[in-house]
Amino acid sequence: MSQNNYDQDSRTIKESLSTKTWFGFDLDDTLHSFRKASTQASSAVFTAIHEENPNIKIDDLKTSYRDILVSTTAGAFADGRTSTEYRRERFSLLLRAHGLEVKTEGLDRLLDIYKRSLREALTLKPGALHLLQCIKRRGKKVIVVTEGPQDAQLWTVEELGLRPYIDVLVTTNEIGKSKLEGLFPAVLERYGIFASDMVYVGDNEKRDVVPARGAGLLAVLYDEMGGCRFDDYAALRIDSLGRLEGLLE
Repeated sequence: MSQNNYDQDSRTIKESLSTKTWFGFDLDDTLHSFRKASTQASSAVFTAIHEENPNIKIDDLKTSYRDILVSTTAGAFADGRTSTEYRRERFSLLLRAHGLEVKTEGLDRLLDIYKRSLREALTLKPGALHLLQCIKRRGKKVIVVTEGPQDAQLWTVEELGLRPYIDVLVTTNEIGKSKLEGLFPAVLERYGIFASDMVYVGDNEKRDVVPARGAGLLAVLYDEMGGCRFDDYAALRIDSLGRLEGLLE
């Protein structure tokens, strides 16, 4: 793409964004580095189990836990349970998978280790705070639409210091539908938002961009390795949140 075409496309996107009242975001791996944080927290749990049971290898615990995550998160947290209930279930399954006794005291300890490690590892994506501040300065509204337990996602935005800049935080846990099952239309209806009045940014094309676009939203894929693309409204892409902020200037 020539520089002239790139500049023209950028101006077109800027004009479109200027008409939006609502700026929507996914949370995990869009506004903060969830995979990194959760991996660190899980590793702390595996280490704790291994230290008490040296015959059980950490790599084996990782493999078992990965399988457990696949089987227990298929519903995208739409059944209304709390983060503690989800984690307690996973750690119970992990212990049982390795022939270990499941005791309340032991589970509570693992839950505490996980949460403390998660808190220590929470990291904002570069430019996330400045972007939300920029949006709010322009009198726009911020809505976070994300999959996960409501209590955990509220805790996360508070720990990250983002809560003052978020007007609405809504989760699959609250609505009872995953992003693939109609979460976006349900959110629009609940909060009285016109699809044409909202842009949504997420890191997962299948779970964020496609269903958001299907609900009539202007959708932008956040792909740190994929570069930027502004020439096709059906394939908008940014590689940094700072790039999106630049389109609002």
